[in-house]
Amino acid sequence: MKCLVGIDDTDSSKGFCTTYLAFKVASQSSHANFRVFGYPRLVRLNPNIPFKTRGNAAVCLPLETEEVKETFESVCSIVERLSDAGNGANPGVVLLHDPRTAPYLRTVYLAALHGVVNKERVANQLRENGVPTFQLGNGMGLVGAAASVTFDESYDHTYELIAYRRRDFWGTPRRFDPASVQAMDRRTSPDTFNNYDYHKERPLIAPHGPDPVFLGVRGSTPGTVLRAFQTLRYEEDLEGHMIYLTNQGTDAHLEHELELPLKAYSSGWLEGEIVSARPGPGGHQYIHLISRGARVDCAVYEPTGDLNRSARLLIPG
Repeated sequence: MKCLVGIDDTDSSKGFCTTYLAFKVASQSSHANFRVFGYPRLVRLNPNIPFKTRGNAAVCLPLETEEVKETFESVCSIVERLSDAGNGANPGVVLLHDPRTAPYLRTVYLAALHGVVNKERVANQLRENGVPTFQLGNGMGLVGAAASVTFDESYDHTYELIAYRRRDFWGTPRRFDPASVQAMDRRTSPDTFNNYDYHKERPLIAPHGPDPVFLGVRGSTPGTVLRAFQTLRYEEDLEGHMIYLTNQGTDAHLEHELELPLKAYSSGWLEGEIVSARPGPGGHQYIHLISRGARVDCAVYEPTGDLNRSARLLIPG
């Protein structure tokens, strides 16, 4: 029997990574009562949520098993053992047999992309529909877990290969050759993306925190990200890697037209006429526009790089 297991909020501000937990679950499949079919899914949600997880991503594992209850219990055991709940993580796990039987979860996914979702409302929906769940802490991860199980290849998508560090290396500098990242980018772009910042002359594929992720390569196909990864030069003995189907790089969170007046923490787009555009302290760019008769104040922050540089070219009109 096929089923989908959604997981979210297993990391904390101190470290860890939900995709690594998914990697550990998948690694168990060779000697467990389940197997992963297709590509695991990495689902980015609304980036404006103030209580988002470090990576702002939930994961969904498509599993095939003859022992659904035992498999779900096994996954929950791994979540309980590995998640960083002691440092504030609030994991949630959801089991779904068939997304077609739960159209309300598609609504949860779309809402989690653009706005704030009430956790108790989602928990009640899951309970009323008999969906098995597991949570620790305040269970905020149930929202992302529920959203993740309805994302699939029918949506606009890309792929990411994430390579993971052995625990002994967590918190130490990541040793790879930046020149090989630049060479890979020149060879594979635009089939891969967000590899290298040529203005600041630094790689973009590796995080900086004490988490299990060594690096990630994003691209348009599984083969592309695998071949790109294989060209990189690094000096670390890695634990392994896994390729995810993902909505990142698709601007999924910007497909929604924003309502006016603007709501806090919402994501989306709107059209308007620029009234003024000026630079501010710190290299940030401030823009005032009129949209549907209302004034909207915008800021494009310096760390956004190309977006900030483009915003500096805007003029009233």
